[in-house]
Amino acid sequence: METARIPTTKDETFRQQLDELYRENFQLMYRVAKSVTGNRYDAEDAVQNVFVKLIQGQPSSNFQKNPKAYLCKAAMNEARNIVRSCRLRREVEADMSELDIAADGDNDKLRERLIAALSELDPHLVAMLTLRFEQGYSCKEIAEELGRTNLGVRLNLHRVLRKLGKLMSDPGGIQ
Repeated sequence: METARIPTTKDETFRQQLDELYRENFQLMYRVAKSVTGNRYDAEDAVQNVFVKLIQGQPSSNFQKNPKAYLCKAAMNEARNIVRSCRLRREVEADMSELDIAADGDNDKLRERLIAALSELDPHLVAMLTLRFEQGYSCKEIAEELGRTNLGVRLNLHRVLRKLGKLMSDPGGIQ
C-alpha cells in the first residue's frame, strides 16, 4: 500500500507547483495584503514573505487541503505583521486607479478621510471589504476564501460598514 507523500521544498515538482500557485494567486494575495497595509510596497513584501516561508519550510496540512485559501489567509497575516511592526503611522500611498473617487479638491479630502477611517479598522475586516466591493466576491465566496462561515462574513460586513459610516460622518473622529 502506497501512502501519499508530502512534497518537500527540495522537490522540483513542489517548486513548479509553487510557481504555478504564485502566478494564479498573486493578484488576489496582493489585493488582500494591500487592503491591510495600505501601500503596494508592503503588500508586495507580504506576498513575497509567504512564498519565502513556503520554500524554506514544510507546507502545513492546511496548505495541502486548500492552497488558495491558505495563501490568501497567509498574505493577510503577513500584511498584518508588517503593519504591526511599524509603530509610526506612515503616509498611505493611494492608488487612484483603484479608488472610485475623482482627484479634485473635495474628493481629495473624502479620499483622505476614507483612508484614515480604513486604517482604524481591523485588517481582517478591511480585507473582507476589499474582497466584497473591489473584487465583487459574494459573502459565500469570501467565507470560502477566508475559512469563515457565510453568516459570520455577513455579520462582519454589516458591522464594519456601520462602523465605517460612523468614522466617515463623525467630524471629530477622522481628520
